Amino acid sequence: MVKFSITNAVSNSAWGDVDKSRIWQLLKQGLEEGAEGVVTAVREVYAVVKAEINKDLTQADCWGPHHEIRDDGSVVLNRAGLIAAAQALAGARVEPNLTPQQKRQAARHLLRHYRELEMEPPESLKEAVGEICSVQAIVSGEMRVEDVPLASWANLEALKAGDPEPMEVVVEIPAGKSKRGWNYRPEALQAIVGEVMSQGLPGFLGHQRPEDVDHQFPIPVTHWVGAKWDPVAKKAYFRGVIDKAASDLKRWIKANVIRTVSIFGIPELQQIAGETQVVDYQPLSIDWTPLGRAGMPTAVVAVGEMDEIINSNGGVKMNWKELTAQLKQMLANKDVTLSQIVGEMGFTAQELAGEMKEIKEAIEAKETLSKVREALGVSGEIDIIKVAEEAKKALDEKTKAEHERLIDEVIKEKVAGEMAQGLIKKMLRVPNNATKEQIAGEIDVLLKDEALKDAFSKLYIDKPAGIGTGSGGSSPNSLLRTRKVAI
Repeated sequence: MVKFSITNAVSNSAWGDVDKSRIWQLLKQGLEEGAEGVVTAVREVYAVVKAEINKDLTQADCWGPHHEIRDDGSVVLNRAGLIAAAQALAGARVEPNLTPQQKRQAARHLLRHYRELEMEPPESLKEAVGEICSVQAIVSGEMRVEDVPLASWANLEALKAGDPEPMEVVVEIPAGKSKRGWNYRPEALQAIVGEVMSQGLPGFLGHQRPEDVDHQFPIPVTHWVGAKWDPVAKKAYFRGVIDKAASDLKRWIKANVIRTVSIFGIPELQQIAGETQVVDYQPLSIDWTPLGRAGMPTAVVAVGEMDEIINSNGGVKMNWKELTAQLKQMLANKDVTLSQIVGEMGFTAQELAGEMKEIKEAIEAKETLSKVREALGVSGEIDIIKVAEEAKKALDEKTKAEHERLIDEVIKEKVAGEMAQGLIKKMLRVPNNATKEQIAGEIDVLLKDEALKDAFSKLYIDKPAGIGTGSGGSSPNSLLRTRKVAI
């Protein structure tokens, strides 16, 4: 019985010469016989497996092979197979039969191999995976823990139950340019704030590996339970509770030897005026990391160890829930008004509106609509939606035409012959915002394909005039007229 093992070896064999059916037959036989290492081998050979890996697995459940299997059961990465799988995922020949989640899983798997080989991955692969990255922060001291609102879902009392030394922290991250040169827009940080307030985020000691995100759940050391966005300072603040079991982390934070967190997630990128803009962000976790890692200048701005407030009447301790309950009763009894409470707390109308998401969004939407009306020259009863749709349609058509022109220009520079140019254009798959260099790179990949090279060579084999036979089967030169002349 063959024992399967993953190796670090890399094969440079032509992928077209590799027998994919034999690879599947070896794996299927291993599954039926219960061979050692076969489950891991199946996960490694294919970019994504769409069903449970057991003896009932079919070849249709496995997508994107890019490894070879040797006679001794060793699994070897094939460089050309990796490139072919990435092209197939981008829909080079036909759109893959995968769900969006399966596409991301396949992209993460393939991206891992590109990094192992220190190869530059194609843009299509980065877009498919939504390349996971991190944005960083450092511990400081500007805002109190209680200044950051608690999410409605969070049960702070339960999280701190049984903890003799409960600890909370607040970290901040400003909008702006990161060390890698990406510009994090306010809307990207607001998306992270919204994620914490809607369902929270875990915090680990260090980041997970991207390929483990879909199936692994480490034990969290911090629970991020609140957040706020400061539109004036253009900073996002995140409030976390250190887990009862993470006593070492509490000591490190107190000693100021750990003061950096990193927000781990998937950014949405746009290229604007030659700069990479992060316009949205899907966070996965907010993790503690060593100092000096690349990212945004985040900071821990507050550390709180108690969730109690001492009032002025004899030092009786009250937590925030007891205080709010008392205020609510006072409002009901008309002992105090809402405006008095707001005034005494020093809140302005703008600050309250900023904390009320619905009101804030409505105000911003109204301001945006007014700007759109002004930009489009719309007034009175004119349907602004119809005008905007027509403007968008015209802009899309212009963008598409410019994109087509750029593609035609690059193809003419790289490929000779109208038939070959037409074939390349039909096979080319690039995003609508692709640059000239990206288009040229994708064309180079197509031109390196051995099957295409063979097809292109045949496009240039033409018979010279006059060669061939006539209908009567006369001599090869019967189509030429000759005459003798004196020299």
